[in-house]
Amino acid sequence: MNQKGSYQFENLESRHIEATHLADRAQLRLDGFTDLLNRHEFPSQGKILEVGSAQGIRTRLMAENFSQSEIIGIDRSPELLEIAQARNRDLKNLSFQQADLYELPFSDNSFDFIYARLVFMHLADPIKALQSLKRVLRPKGRLLIEDADRDCMFFEPAPASFSGFWKKVQEGQRRLGGDPNVGRKLAPYLKQLNFQKVKIETQPIVGGGEEIEFLVRTLLPSLNIYLEPQDRSIGQAAINDLLKMSEDPRASFYHFWFVVSGEKE
Repeated sequence: MNQKGSYQFENLESRHIEATHLADRAQLRLDGFTDLLNRHEFPSQGKILEVGSAQGIRTRLMAENFSQSEIIGIDRSPELLEIAQARNRDLKNLSFQQADLYELPFSDNSFDFIYARLVFMHLADPIKALQSLKRVLRPKGRLLIEDADRDCMFFEPAPASFSGFWKKVQEGQRRLGGDPNVGRKLAPYLKQLNFQKVKIETQPIVGGGEEIEFLVRTLLPSLNIYLEPQDRSIGQAAINDLLKMSEDPRASFYHFWFVVSGEKE
């Protein structure tokens, strides 16, 4: 099993392009982020950890809106952390460091709240990761996870090429150590590890041609890494067909997003 999991930014050939696309995708649903934190009992002040902070877009928002808190963002990628640090030097309550989720460089019971977005679908060992996070979470502290389930994404009227491509994306992600269907499993995982007061949301994301074009241009090309070389043409055909579909006035997009939080006993 690949312990690093299914998303390794440092191994991507066009990292500068993916960094731009990551920042673009991080803007999605950003206007409701503070409300989301509050619904899941984000503390008015305390020590906060974001796992997989990338360029620090949501980390910054936490630091700006909760100025009495100390916010730390961690990521595996030194390149993404360099961008995050350069963009956020003005915030004194925000810092970043490189760290391995499975071997966090923090003492037991260090954080009042931990947040992770689109991390768990790429993990080879989500239970070990949760145990690591639980260790550094203080008693009564809360862990909040946002993640997706690739079976919960739909295009209508979907081109015939999409289903085959999407099946191979999921097969490839599993082969690399990730779980494309982790969203539905998050609450059971937290309960398995005795997290208390588990809260669950499923958030619908809908759109038309403009949203489809954005998704196709910023996300789907990066998913070609999950395809075997001989299958890359299948991915490109699906991307081309979806771009064409986005011009159809009937085009519709539906996705269901999982948000789960739990409290350390």
